[in-house]
Amino acid sequence: MSDSNIAEPIFRASIEPPEPPADGKVRRLKDLTLFFVSTFILLTLVGFSVFVLTDACVAEEERKWATSTLTMAFGGVLGWLIKR
Repeated sequence: MSDSNIAEPIFRASIEPPEPPADGKVRRLKDLTLFFVSTFILLTLVGFSVFVLTDACVAEEERKWATSTLTMAFGGVLGWLIKR
């Protein structure tokens, strides 16, 4: 059997990157910036809430919003980790 009897394939496939390298770099920079800004905001919120809860001269109303804020933050992080 010779190679001349093998038919040419009808379909050809090629694998190309889904996005140009420059677009990928911009997307990664945007994703990292968003990650660090949101992490900073979350840590600031949690830190301030912990400060309010541990301070001796804080009214009960402030302790209530700090507790609910911490509950919301930890619930959001837990939901993100579980992917629900």
